[in-house]
Amino acid sequence: MDKHEKFIAIDYGVKRVGLAICNTETQFVFPLCTLDRSVKKTFFENFSAILEEQKPTALVLGLPFHEDGSPCITTSQVKNFAASLARRYPLPVYFMEELLSSFEAEQEMKSFGVSAKKIKEKVDQEAAVRILESFLASPKKVLYTPETAKEK
Repeated sequence: MDKHEKFIAIDYGVKRVGLAICNTETQFVFPLCTLDRSVKKTFFENFSAILEEQKPTALVLGLPFHEDGSPCITTSQVKNFAASLARRYPLPVYFMEELLSSFEAEQEMKSFGVSAKKIKEKVDQEAAVRILESFLASPKKVLYTPETAKEK
């Protein structure tokens, strides 16, 4: 990885999408925001504004699986979302396999005494932090392509 790359990680959800950000020079990962997905046009307008402001060099998309490694319903939704991102933005899109990132983020926030309301507001972006931290630590970087979208 180039030391001046900047990544935005995405924790995809049907209702909400959590975002986290880092640059590879410092490797500090920060929660960025949570976007509402209820109106597709509004979601992509807001997401585009974030990309314009942050100017990432790549996107990292959490790709969920069941504990046994088999695909879940959300796996195919995330792959479709990756295809949509690739059509809309001239950025590399990477997959990072994830398991229970939202659950772990929620449990950690509960252990710190965070209120249920705050957890709901922040859990998706905290899950995106975990996705991005895993991606940075992983030697295996899976770039989205039509072929990788069909795997598993």
